[in-house]
Amino acid sequence: MSQFDASPASLATETLVLAEQARVVSWTTRALLAAVSGVMMFAPWVNPVLFWTGWLAGVPLLYALRDTRLPAAFALGWLAGVLCFAGASHWMIDFMIHLKGLSWPVSAILAGLFWLYTGLALGFSCLLYRWLALRVPNWDLLTFPLVIAVVMAIFPQLFVTDFAEGQARFLVALQGVDLLGAQGLNIIMLLFSGLLFQLLQAYYSNSRGAGMGMLVAGAVLLLWFAYGFYALSYWDNQVRSWDTTRIGLVQPNDPPRRRIPAPREGFTREAPEEMVASRRLAKAGAQWVAWPEARYKGYYDMFTVRHGYGKEVTSWGVPLFFHDVENRWVNAEQVSFNTVAWLDHNGRLAGQYRKVQRMPFGEYLPAFFELPGITQVTRMFMGDYLRPVGAGTEHVEFRVGDMRVIPKVCYETAFPQFVAESIGADSAGKLLLFLSQDNWFGETSQPFQHRDMSVLRGVENRVPMVHLINNGPSVAIVPSGRVIASTQAFSRAERLVDIPFSANAGGSFYSRHAVLVQRSLYAALALLLFWGLIAGRRSHAA
Repeated sequence: MSQFDASPASLATETLVLAEQARVVSWTTRALLAAVSGVMMFAPWVNPVLFWTGWLAGVPLLYALRDTRLPAAFALGWLAGVLCFAGASHWMIDFMIHLKGLSWPVSAILAGLFWLYTGLALGFSCLLYRWLALRVPNWDLLTFPLVIAVVMAIFPQLFVTDFAEGQARFLVALQGVDLLGAQGLNIIMLLFSGLLFQLLQAYYSNSRGAGMGMLVAGAVLLLWFAYGFYALSYWDNQVRSWDTTRIGLVQPNDPPRRRIPAPREGFTREAPEEMVASRRLAKAGAQWVAWPEARYKGYYDMFTVRHGYGKEVTSWGVPLFFHDVENRWVNAEQVSFNTVAWLDHNGRLAGQYRKVQRMPFGEYLPAFFELPGITQVTRMFMGDYLRPVGAGTEHVEFRVGDMRVIPKVCYETAFPQFVAESIGADSAGKLLLFLSQDNWFGETSQPFQHRDMSVLRGVENRVPMVHLINNGPSVAIVPSGRVIASTQAFSRAERLVDIPFSANAGGSFYSRHAVLVQRSLYAALALLLFWGLIAGRRSHAA
């Protein structure tokens, strides 16, 4: 190269060339290749413009894993995984500082332990891949993407992690998730890396022609993108024919506080500043208004607040959606729920949704950390919770005219199957409404990553989606994944959005068969493992 280029892609290419020329790949080179893969994996999460690196990320890793023993494969995968998750979730440090009040050094140590743990998902993936490669040769194009996608899905983490989340801007590639979900796109991306790896191998070895596996992989990729072009055009045309519903979004940008904050100066709990913004939006034509998950409001605790809210909403004549802490007695114990409330145009409580998927360490402690001897250590670092947070038990819909609003709170958007269940087979006329508070993560890339998760959920289920984040960016998308409205991050905002909507449209193959898709992928990996066991016994017998 004529000038220095330190991009991950160029570094990976140069390293691969050197490795091929040397024919013998040293451990240092293998580690470097794995590290480059880890960097390329997390790059799209940090900056969506770098989405293309996710499609190439598997190539250096495959070169690193070539001809390795199982322990080395595990170590290389673990290295790539630690770097991947450390880069993608660098905001874990800010999260623990803001939520638990820990010092930066303690937060950094705990975050490091978390990354070492999450990196194991890719370590075990590479271990299993190499085990299969030794027993079922010539099937790398299938085993590599399937193993990584499935193992990462079943490995116990805070929430599901998908490489597809970094592809929210690559709309043509995104469309197929309505068939196979985010995991399907994970497999397609890794399949592309595997095919490119084999093509590079064939080129450097002067091999001519393509094997059957390469032809099949190429055909699958062509079909995926052909469907992407068709589906993107189809849904764009569908949306153009729909009527629009005007909604008002309030983004207060409340700062993170571990204690219940007092109302801002000049406002009260009965009349918070969100009411002022909502009144303006209602006068401007909003057909309903939504607030994000944010500070404690006291709606469920104080009669005066309930009365004030009801009186104000009645004066607008426009429904209001908002989040608050709901305190209830459950089995002789007071339990708090993260609850979405729906006030109808008369100011009456017409429905509520209790958050089902709670966030570990933020809203509850996993059972392991409540064990004797571990509890003391956990409390030492994480502190005591201000109040227990209970889990809801069911999906809920709020019907506003012909629109069926499906509310979800915070990181519930990170669970594809869970969200798909809320859409289901009876999907016409539904809209996903995600209410979130991401100020615990500071001014990092996390709110943008969270936004992109929600974009995937909208496309997976082919319904309009609104993700309203306390500190932004808040977005509205149509079923094709196109963003039709967005607010600026880390700022206050109020926004009117004319969102296309049809009472007769919505839903997808994935929303109807999410469990089937998941089980099919698990079954495919199980068959490969069984084949590997049989092949291994045959080789030993011979």
